Amino acid sequence: MAATLRQEVVPHVDTEFARGQAFGVIYMLNSIALRTSWSLEFVGEQLAAQQALCDALAPLLAGRDAPPLPQAATNAASVDALQALRDENENRICALIQWHGAATLDAALAAEIERQLRLYMDRQLRHELQTSARPMFAEMSSGAE
Repeated sequence: MAATLRQEVVPHVDTEFARGQAFGVIYMLNSIALRTSWSLEFVGEQLAAQQALCDALAPLLAGRDAPPLPQAATNAASVDALQALRDENENRICALIQWHGAATLDAALAAEIERQLRLYMDRQLRHELQTSARPMFAEMSSGAE
């Protein structure tokens, strides 16, 4: 659909505003195409990042009254089950962030926990950017490629 819009529709649209709207639809279609087929690979990277955070935080939080760490995924799980696990793990990570902000910890330990949380967030952000369509702001605002 995006290719058809770009090749067959946009050249026949007369106004810049309408072409900009068409480019907006192309952008959304490209974004949807990258994200709708929630593959094991896509969700797997998110779960791998959560597992890496768990592995890094486990020794730091041993013996502390911290919220539960993210859970590991099983290989036999469906994509839907993996998505649910990813979402549950995100809830656990949010609880860890809140706990970290309120806990009374040694400065070095608090700094290392924060560093690990930031590494996790950076990894997730890079994954989001890599799986997002290239922005088409220039095309949408000018109505031209």
